[in-house]
Amino acid sequence: MLEASRTTLNTAAAALAGPGPLHVVLYALTVPGKSASSDLAAARGYAQAQRMVVVDQLVDTLDAVDARTGADDPSLRRGYARALRIMADPSCAVRGMVAVSQTAITPVVRLYADQLAWYAARRAGLWLVRSETGI
Repeated sequence: MLEASRTTLNTAAAALAGPGPLHVVLYALTVPGKSASSDLAAARGYAQAQRMVVVDQLVDTLDAVDARTGADDPSLRRGYARALRIMADPSCAVRGMVAVSQTAITPVVRLYADQLAWYAARRAGLWLVRSETGI
């Protein structure tokens, strides 16, 4: 169901973007001591294969404090919140985000569904390298 919802909002976001390539930001989530480069490379490869234009790449690093204080809510992360602000700006060409998987957004189904609703309300898309069922 979540994958179908995401597919529907992505189709709408691409259609509303108009002619030309779709502009996106890349997003990755990591922990201290682990590089996000492989997730960003996978997201960039996906974007390139879909002929998307990458405008920016954002990374959040979760530490032990984050894990105790609600790391599952992506809107509380600085990088993710910045991506949301970019997509919400009507003067900006960015119409979506590419991440490696749902877990980069949140493993919590309710929070993920809330994020999909946010994207849909702003006519933005969320593209994943690995679909919700591919984790």
